[in-house]
Amino acid sequence: MLNRYNLRKMKKRILLIFSLVISIVVLSQQAEFDKANALYKSANYQNAIALYEQISATQGTSPELYYNIGNAYFKSGDLGNAILNYERALRLTPNYEDARNNLEFAQSKVVDNIVQIPPFFLKKWTDGFIKLLSIDQWYVVSVLLFTITLALGLFFIFGSSLVLRKMAFYAAFVGLAFSIITVSFATVRYNHFSQHNDAIIMSPTVTVKSSPDKSGTDLFQLHEGTKVNIHSTLDKWVEVKLGNGNIGWIEASNIEKI
Repeated sequence: MLNRYNLRKMKKRILLIFSLVISIVVLSQQAEFDKANALYKSANYQNAIALYEQISATQGTSPELYYNIGNAYFKSGDLGNAILNYERALRLTPNYEDARNNLEFAQSKVVDNIVQIPPFFLKKWTDGFIKLLSIDQWYVVSVLLFTITLALGLFFIFGSSLVLRKMAFYAAFVGLAFSIITVSFATVRYNHFSQHNDAIIMSPTVTVKSSPDKSGTDLFQLHEGTKVNIHSTLDKWVEVKLGNGNIGWIEASNIEKI
């Protein structure tokens, strides 16, 4: 049987091996990312894109990775994929200024100049405030507020001063309310991230139809890089809505969901 000393020694060895494996994996991932960046800096955009996409498929995504992919696509002249990846970066991190600036510049190259219908000001302010923090950050704030609420509740129950106990009661009530509100903000952020229907036109030119059929009446045309919202789907067709309120049908192969 192994004595305690040998058992501790074995645990240390296992921990050391595990740490080495993790370090090798991290260094390998960073090496691939650095190689892709080097390809981009040398203007080898197609190979940089291929490696960035490989990293995304095997190691997961991040706002920075989407941003780099977008830059590489833009430099290679692929406007649709550039806008798509900038949008994906901003969906993960709404306050990513570099991605927002590059997105706005890329959108200025889009043929379609669609005038957006401005949202109701209260909704715009609320959405902007909710996007100040990520999903995890809102949950952290909620947990902190709930912890403070519990502490105030304990003070209300066991406190010796009647005045301070009353103050603790009202403060706990406010803390609980804000804790619930921040949980709802986290839920809204999650829905924004996972349950959206925004997409980008990827084909150079798309004719929007009045019905999900090639024989349908031609309504208008859309071009690469234009952002649309998917309303419904039918077989290989999707009904899309533009920021100006126009609606029509296009084939699903012409768009890529953000």
